[in-house]
Amino acid sequence: MSAQPTIGFIGVGEIAEAIIEGLAAGEDPPPVVASPRGRERSASLAARFPSLVTVAASNQAVVDAADTVVLAVLPEQLAEVVGPLDFRDDQVVVSALAGVTTAEVAAAAGAPVPVIRAIPMPPVRDRAVPTVVTPDHPAARALFDRTGGTLAVADEEELAVFSAATGAVSGFLEYLAVVCAWTEEQGVPRESGQRFLRGLFGALAPAIRDESTPIADVVTAHETPGGLNEQLRLEVFDDAGTDALSGALDRLHARVRGAS
Repeated sequence: MSAQPTIGFIGVGEIAEAIIEGLAAGEDPPPVVASPRGRERSASLAARFPSLVTVAASNQAVVDAADTVVLAVLPEQLAEVVGPLDFRDDQVVVSALAGVTTAEVAAAAGAPVPVIRAIPMPPVRDRAVPTVVTPDHPAARALFDRTGGTLAVADEEELAVFSAATGAVSGFLEYLAVVCAWTEEQGVPRESGQRFLRGLFGALAPAIRDESTPIADVVTAHETPGGLNEQLRLEVFDDAGTDALSGALDRLHARVRGAS
């Protein structure tokens, strides 16, 4: 593998686009070849990053040109898309297919190529979140260290925990949406309430990202004993509320483990 390996993308949806944008935001990005699947998005990326992105004529052309091949199609498309492709023994396949094991991807590829599972999330476009991978592999690190970092975990069982945890994102945002809706119900104009609360909650990002402080300490640092924040937290996240959230995460975990 060269010092600057070519990254190929089979399937160019939101996640592939986010990875490519993250690569483009860094210094000396590796060359990218995108498949014609998701033709409009591929063409847009090539137009925005002409020195970085080339759109291949076919999926096989992506494989032929790439050192590392990122699979970003729908899980149910695995056999249809990957089955006909001919891989080289010196290639590495990074699978972003949710709920599909490395063994299943390797069987579909039909070649003795290393397969790494990954959970790239949309914030990789801003290089704001590490990508969880298993197993650890230099090719995966070479890719994801450029888009927010690589978090290698022990096995696919541990990866399933992270996969389930990603399901908490919209619920986190729904909490804010409920607070915004409540202010509007009290007669505050929507624009005013949302402007204030978006700024207030958005300003929490540095504290959340500060890995030197345990997240439980971040919570208590944002409340006063007996104050409004403590009161609301204890009312919402009493034993029943905490158990409900933990139980929902358990069910997500069971779902992703069952899928894989």
